[in-house]
Amino acid sequence: MATTTNFGWATPDDTDLVKNGASAIRTLGSSIDTSLVYLKGGTTGQILSKTSNTDMAFTWIANDQGDITAVTAGTGISGGGTSGAVTITNDMATTITTAGDLIKGTGSGTYARLGIGTSGQVLTVSGGAPVWATPASGGKVLQVVSATTTTATTIATTTLTDTTITATITPSATTSKILVLVTWNADMDRNTIEHYIGAKLLRGSTTILDYGTYKLSAIYTGGGRSRKVSTGSLSYLDSPSSTSALTYKVQGAVDATTSGGTSTWQYGSAPSTITLLEIGA
Repeated sequence: MATTTNFGWATPDDTDLVKNGASAIRTLGSSIDTSLVYLKGGTTGQILSKTSNTDMAFTWIANDQGDITAVTAGTGISGGGTSGAVTITNDMATTITTAGDLIKGTGSGTYARLGIGTSGQVLTVSGGAPVWATPASGGKVLQVVSATTTTATTIATTTLTDTTITATITPSATTSKILVLVTWNADMDRNTIEHYIGAKLLRGSTTILDYGTYKLSAIYTGGGRSRKVSTGSLSYLDSPSSTSALTYKVQGAVDATTSGGTSTWQYGSAPSTITLLEIGA
């Protein structure tokens, strides 16, 4: 009797169908029934599983092949479940409420929201935790104003007179200090053995640094005419307690006008400069 190619089921020969057809068909059906017996049965939700490498060796089992049987929420995650549609939520996503927020650790496995700071603040540490804070401004140069003059200005008087060395600054805070730096040039001339010049630094009409009429520079020749061109510097740290425009200037004088005593500031158009620096408190 012939057999099928894959399972070897007995099939009736052509002559069998004539001689003993019913028996031949029963033989084929019995072979099929035997081969497919493992596919019989099972319950809803079960799946077929191979019991060996033998062809048609199956059994019905519960469907646990590749299924997620439970979802457990860990740190920072909420939700979970063991059946049906499971929803989980990232707690960090709900902790952040505003654009620019940060997450900071508050302990082992715990965290909290650190709200965004304000413009100009920096991230620093206070008490072992990150915080937003305004940076310290003490000692910081907030602005610089500088002026140069080359105007030759002759002063032949014992009265302190403007030298054209001047500049104006407007402080940004009443707590600021103003550092005044001056580099000056002056010619001293007198037909005698000695000659002196003086100066003072003013804020508006207020004298803040005073060298009188003779304490700035001097010359002594021991005989005849006294003359020299001097270059020097002045510096003063002022505390004006103001946010108004402040004008600083240098005035000069000679100690005596007798014997042709004079002084010429910015002699020959040599430059004198004044620089004002606002220093944050």
